[in-house]
Amino acid sequence: MRKELKIGIGLWMVAGLAYVFLKLPAAKFFADPELARIVALHLPCAYVAVTASWMSAWHGWKYLQKRELIDDARSASGAGLALLFCALTTATGSIFAYVQWGSFWNWDPRETSVFLLMLIYCAYFVLRSSIEDIEKRGAICAVFGLFVAVMTPLLGYVIPKYLMSLHPTNTKFDSSYRTAIYLGILPPLLGMMFWIQNIALRLDRARLALEEVDYN
Repeated sequence: MRKELKIGIGLWMVAGLAYVFLKLPAAKFFADPELARIVALHLPCAYVAVTASWMSAWHGWKYLQKRELIDDARSASGAGLALLFCALTTATGSIFAYVQWGSFWNWDPRETSVFLLMLIYCAYFVLRSSIEDIEKRGAICAVFGLFVAVMTPLLGYVIPKYLMSLHPTNTKFDSSYRTAIYLGILPPLLGMMFWIQNIALRLDRARLALEEVDYN
């Protein structure tokens, strides 16, 4: 990734955060209107987690078709990013839950579903570390990644939709919140996701080079 692009992503993120915490109006429809601004960070983290999950599955599928290690590495880095952004979604959601509902954790269906996804991705990496054969590891983890990609919308949206939840279902954000979420935070967060993936791939390439394995 070019240096100029990295700087642009960083500046965009700083500008987005400044807009959220300095310019974005209080969300009057929540119990704590001032601190409810955290939702402008919470939702983009969730969107990026889903994107990373599908990215992992896509590269896993490519690995199953071509058996190229680059696809396995991209699939693994996508899974790691999905785990990271699930954790960020949980962290920002817990802050939101505390200021709105009085407790960091309420066993709300959406809270629990993201936590389950985190556990599933932890299991993915436990499985990955337990298989020494490179090709076998790539194939098994690719199938696992496809399974998680199917489970992600089910756990994150479909199942919680039909369960009683503390999460509001009829909230309508005004234009300032839509601007913050979809223009201020989400694009640079996606850029950071690809930036981190690029770093992970470089590290994996170096590791495989030391092991004298053909990356391509």
